[in-house]
Amino acid sequence: MDPEMTLPLSSKQTKTHEFVNSLSSVRSLAELLAENPGLDAGDRSRFIGMIRDETERLINLMAYLNLESDATASLQ
Repeated sequence: MDPEMTLPLSSKQTKTHEFVNSLSSVRSLAELLAENPGLDAGDRSRFIGMIRDETERLINLMAYLNLESDATASLQ
């Protein structure tokens, strides 16, 4: 096994990974909704809720990154 594959992710890599995962989820769910207009109301509602949840995660992550950036800047 490649030793690099077992190393823990840096904070920046983890945040980038979280962003990419959330954006991929939102895109996939939006495509699913767009390509399947005949989905029943329950499925549509569930997928829309998932998009809202992922969007909220992104908003919170952005707020966290802005706070982290502000704290780093104030130390310099």
